[in-house]
Amino acid sequence: MRKAFSILLTVLLCTGIWGRQPADTLQLGHEDSLGAVIPDTGASRIVEINRLIRFAEQHLGTPYRYGGKTPAGFDCSGFVRYCFNQTQGLVLSPSATTYNKHGIKVHPQSARPGDVICFTGSNSRNRSIGHVGIITEVTPTDIYFIHSAVHGGIRYDVLKSQYYKTRFLQIRRILL
Repeated sequence: MRKAFSILLTVLLCTGIWGRQPADTLQLGHEDSLGAVIPDTGASRIVEINRLIRFAEQHLGTPYRYGGKTPAGFDCSGFVRYCFNQTQGLVLSPSATTYNKHGIKVHPQSARPGDVICFTGSNSRNRSIGHVGIITEVTPTDIYFIHSAVHGGIRYDVLKSQYYKTRFLQIRRILL
């Protein structure tokens, strides 16, 4: 019995599930353009997702810099691009406006850590992408993300806040 508990605890700690939302509590799968459900491959990406999130978290407090793409200062897309490039070797767009061309769109109920969350810019009436971040945690009621904000630089926020809820556009899965 103690050996089984020890093995379970080791698995939870090694996969990064301990202290984070377990993958099996998220709604898995997403729909393609024809409405067919494609199986979620998140379990095979758990190491890459954890590496991405841990790397992003190392930059908490880094100042916002318009057009910034380095640890000296980031804008939103520069931060997301830098994190994906440094941890996954992927080169994403330098501009938030074209993030709808990366990965696939997923429903918010299918969101998982590592997905890119997209918002309008400061004008919420212009319904094109103007701000992006990386989802760090998904609970049954909330989606938390890390991003570079004009006020505060690299920080965490939650989708349910009124400011982000009204600006929310979509979620993109880059790590398929």
